[in-house]
Amino acid sequence: MRTAPGLCPGRRTPASALTSVVAVAAMGVGLVVLPVAPAAARSGAPIVFHVSPTGSDKAKGSAAEPFQTLERVQKAVRTSLRTAVRQGRPVDVVVHGGTYRVQSALRFGVADSGTAKAPVRYVAAPGERVVISGGRSLAPQWRSYSGAVEVADIGAGLDFDGLFLDGERQTLARYPNHDPDTAILGGYASDAISAQRVAGWKNPTTALVRGLHDGMWGGNSFKVTGVKADGTPELAWVGDNNRGSGLHGTYRMVENVFEELDAPGEWFYDKPAGKLYFYPPEGVDPAKTRVETAEQNELIRVEGNGPGDAVHHLTFSGFTFTQTHRTLFNQPYEKLQLGDWAFVRAAAVHLKNTENVVVSDSHFDQVGGNAVLVDGYNSRDAVSGNEFSHSGASDVAVIGSPDAVREPSTWDSMRRTISDTQPGPKTENYPRDISIRDNYMHDNGQFEKQTSGVQISMSRRVTVDGNTIHDGPRACVDINDGTWGGHLIENNDIFNCVKETSDHGPFNSWGRDRFWPLTADDATKKSYAGLDAMETTVIRHNRIRHSSHWDIDLDDGSSNYLIEDNLLLNGGVKLREGFHRTVRNNVFVNGGAHFHVWFADSGDVVEKNVFVTDTPYSLIQVDMARSKPVINDNLFWNNGKTVQGLGEAWRAQGLDTRSVIADPKFTGVSPFDDPKKLDYTVGSDSPALALGFRNIAMDGFGKAGSPTPPPLTWPTVPPATDTLDAFPEPLLGAPVTRIHSDAIKSATGLTDTNGLHLTSVPDTSEAYRQGLRANDVIREIGGRQVTDRNSFWLVYNQAAPGTDVPLKVWRNQASVDVTLRKPADGEQINNTSGVAYTGTGWDWKNRSRGGAGGWADDVHATQAPGDSFELAFNGTAIDLITQVNTDEGEVELFLDGRSVGTIDNYNATRVHQKTVFSRTGLTPGIHTLKGVMKTGDYMIVDSFRIH
Repeated sequence: MRTAPGLCPGRRTPASALTSVVAVAAMGVGLVVLPVAPAAARSGAPIVFHVSPTGSDKAKGSAAEPFQTLERVQKAVRTSLRTAVRQGRPVDVVVHGGTYRVQSALRFGVADSGTAKAPVRYVAAPGERVVISGGRSLAPQWRSYSGAVEVADIGAGLDFDGLFLDGERQTLARYPNHDPDTAILGGYASDAISAQRVAGWKNPTTALVRGLHDGMWGGNSFKVTGVKADGTPELAWVGDNNRGSGLHGTYRMVENVFEELDAPGEWFYDKPAGKLYFYPPEGVDPAKTRVETAEQNELIRVEGNGPGDAVHHLTFSGFTFTQTHRTLFNQPYEKLQLGDWAFVRAAAVHLKNTENVVVSDSHFDQVGGNAVLVDGYNSRDAVSGNEFSHSGASDVAVIGSPDAVREPSTWDSMRRTISDTQPGPKTENYPRDISIRDNYMHDNGQFEKQTSGVQISMSRRVTVDGNTIHDGPRACVDINDGTWGGHLIENNDIFNCVKETSDHGPFNSWGRDRFWPLTADDATKKSYAGLDAMETTVIRHNRIRHSSHWDIDLDDGSSNYLIEDNLLLNGGVKLREGFHRTVRNNVFVNGGAHFHVWFADSGDVVEKNVFVTDTPYSLIQVDMARSKPVINDNLFWNNGKTVQGLGEAWRAQGLDTRSVIADPKFTGVSPFDDPKKLDYTVGSDSPALALGFRNIAMDGFGKAGSPTPPPLTWPTVPPATDTLDAFPEPLLGAPVTRIHSDAIKSATGLTDTNGLHLTSVPDTSEAYRQGLRANDVIREIGGRQVTDRNSFWLVYNQAAPGTDVPLKVWRNQASVDVTLRKPADGEQINNTSGVAYTGTGWDWKNRSRGGAGGWADDVHATQAPGDSFELAFNGTAIDLITQVNTDEGEVELFLDGRSVGTIDNYNATRVHQKTVFSRTGLTPGIHTLKGVMKTGDYMIVDSFRIH
């Protein structure tokens, strides 16, 4: 959604009511209205300067004779500070309406500091729109170029990558053309950088490629530096993802190519020739519009000399910040710990080495990169009451310095041991006690895709309170690492996030801190988990709505969290690989708790929640007996229908022994009848109250007057869990499946769905004895990639019994080698294990679809005479095992291409798992067994025993 540019509504005092009022938002206080007194007024009254685009830098800086530039008024402020501090008088700079274009970032240092009694406050004049712009105003003389495209000479060598028409960002020439109805990249094409397409570009080196990471974990972007011999472009990665440079094969686009200038709103600047080409939007005369560029990376930079010499007590309030250059292609990226994010340390407003600096009641409108960056040492800063609209990257980023982290790991170099066991930060170069309150943040990540409304890394005690955050490509709130906890995320309204990427939640965190990559047992990891996640991070009283699995995604290692009193719509909570997470007194609607890859003795608690869903729990590689969580006193409801997973086996483990399945008795309409319902107060007779649940306040979410979440999307059909991809077939006594869901993909940490996933590996199985473990993914066999079942079994089945079969296995997000030895005395394999089925009548049937009684409770069946099956195997003998019955008939068998006769599977009664054919004495080596249906209503294939 777009809102009209200007100041946040309801936050300014009309000039007609009080012409000499300065509004300042103070951290933790809210809006403070201060009368402006003349400079000669009594002690304690503000010293006031005025600045206006129509003023003069030779003037006095008074209301009647304002200065003209912000640089000049800054000098006047510095001159007055000694007096102001001595007398305890604030210094107010009243900036009057108009546009102030910066040629380089306005820099504020220690000399610009105020004090608690004499703060320095730069404020927009009441009722006036004050724009601070990083671009220049153009006066192009347009002439026709070709068709609807016009051209103007604006001068060579300019550095801009944003063009604005009457304040609206236009589209850099691109392929495919921008489509506002396509969420991902505004349009994508797999052939965006194909040789055929590149061949049509006169100068490919202007091209910029933006796409998604190959695992859809954010974006990956490239500059084109040349063309290879095969006609495809040479790509230079900009480094905008911490998980590698893989470019998605489909989700990609190219821009800044002259030959792609073919749609309304597109533009291209020929930098050497100084020519601007523009395809005007329909019905727009560019000669009658305001044309501006985006050139500066930053607008305001506040930077002290260090933690002991910080800039302090400085406020910026009421401005519109706009038209900054994208930092995606012109600034270096930094990898942030072991999170997935890489980051540019630049922003429209950049705070470093500061204390008590406030950015309030402003509008960050279409900035090219980050809007606000709180960088390194900062203390008690506040970002409040602002609107952030269509930022190129993140809205507010709170990012410490790596030198504050003890023994950090990177994806390129993970520490497997710990030598420094001192808790907490190593230096003071990190933000602490930062407040981000009452902001309206929407449509971030216009160009970068690893972005959020609020991003936190290497910081401590950041409060994110009362913000409305919606629409972005990745998380709306992200905590990149556990260093050093103590954050408070409360009263926020968060929805429509993760619109362009996957495997993520609207709230996302990682905790890949010192303990996580250790080569150590779970008890040792638990003893170290609090070294970095020192203080509990609290996620409390938020309304979060997602369109996928989890609203709150506590990913790898996230530890020391309290999640309580939240309304979670259309998703749930994921807890993976961490310690000491408590999920208490939340309302889950159409979502549940996802438990992924838990450590032993996790310390996790899930209690006193209300789950309105058919499947409250989803488990991947979790052994409750080892993990020892406390899960109890929860209420479950599925509108009177079955609730999955709460049977005797679950309760026998001491889980949900006091929990109940019952109607929570919400007041008002049922959510099953009205998906738009947002009030989930339970009535006084609700059984949830007897379990200890407390009603959650159903108001106070987000910034007042902002949009609210869309309706729920109740599933119209059950999830497809009875598919062949989800079927667990046997491999050496362990069940294996395809990677059939985003949840499994997330739990394994893979970027694709290739391989066979071991859902569990019993320690009594041959698979376990030979080195396979639960949650392993077999990615290669014998040097060949495993993409699906047959790509594994066709190789495995043709290896000789008693020989070694080398595997590459994905385990704990790294590749390891495992060697299997095939059983020398043979083995039994299933009908799904490398059997080729030919013909039009074949159907796979599991237990729920007629396969019950088969060797693995499944069979393949056909009703079409002439259909065939064929198995290639290595051995000296084979048995064909199947079902016989009155509806089955003759099958002609072929061994190594030669007919060995016809068998008849007719039988007066149904018999499962009957051996209907055996052949021994074969020459050692590879053979084939084929069967062709001749008569009967069915031919069924169950399993094979190979000797």
